Amino acid sequence: MKQFGWFFLIWLASVFSLAVISMSIRWILF
Repeated sequence: MKQFGWFFLIWLASVFSLAVISMSIRWILF
């Protein structure tokens, strides 16, 4: 169960970073 929590945390962080990167790219291009 602890491993699953860590996996979820890492997944959440990756999704958040992806969203931030896409938003910044949108800011730069448009």
